[in-house]
Amino acid sequence: MTLLAKLNYCWRLIATALSFLLFGIGGVVIPAVATPVLYLIAREKRPMLARKLVHLSFKSFVYIMRGLGVLRWDINGVEKLKRNQGLILANHPTLIDVVFLVALIPNANCLVKGRLLRNPAMRGFISLAGYITNSDSTSLLDPANDFDGLLVVFPEGTRTTEGQPLKMQRGAANIAIRKEMNITPVMIQCNPATLSKQHKWYHIPDRAFVISITVNDDIDIAEYLDEPATLAARHLTKHLEQYFSQENPTHEHTAINSGIESPIDSSLGLGRYIN
Repeated sequence: MTLLAKLNYCWRLIATALSFLLFGIGGVVIPAVATPVLYLIAREKRPMLARKLVHLSFKSFVYIMRGLGVLRWDINGVEKLKRNQGLILANHPTLIDVVFLVALIPNANCLVKGRLLRNPAMRGFISLAGYITNSDSTSLLDPANDFDGLLVVFPEGTRTTEGQPLKMQRGAANIAIRKEMNITPVMIQCNPATLSKQHKWYHIPDRAFVISITVNDDIDIAEYLDEPATLAARHLTKHLEQYFSQENPTHEHTAINSGIESPIDSSLGLGRYIN
């Protein structure tokens, strides 16, 4: 490794630490300041404004990481997310997947792990935006109980284990079946591998990593609706496992088009697509 490469590595390590420090501080300060202010606003407007604020906070975070030279991105098909309601399922290779998706979707609702409420950096954002935890997600299974906005779910329930067969929980399929909602699949890749289940935050790669997000066409669930709900959810979950496995056959952080390596191209990606 040349001296210049060593200096770049050291800078990105410091910048990564600084990025997560800022996220942690923001996760405490922003909700603490915003919550009392939102209570001065009409009740029906609070959820929308709260989620917009979290969207802008997460958007700022990814721009900070890019500005510090930690990462770049390539976004494709995001126009398919421009809708008022829907069910978005994504694979989960990195620690910051939900940050990127919320940064892309101003009205995002999310189904998150209940244990994140014990994380000081996330607890405030989750409470502020009214995100659903997996401990209370059963309320979503009542067809009369509509969630608002676009619901983002990671059906694996945790970050992907590299090189292992993809295993999904049935919760996402249950929601799709009982709500009779088609699924918008989102594929996320990271190259080189970092922030995965096998990597601590300080295990940074030898160059800035690239997050690639592709929004695919909707998966039509009509063929499953004639089956009993439990059986339909089981079959749909199996289909989703096969679908996401085919889209990313190694279940690893695979390489993506080298054409996005240009800093100019990468600087345009999210700027064009995040409102």
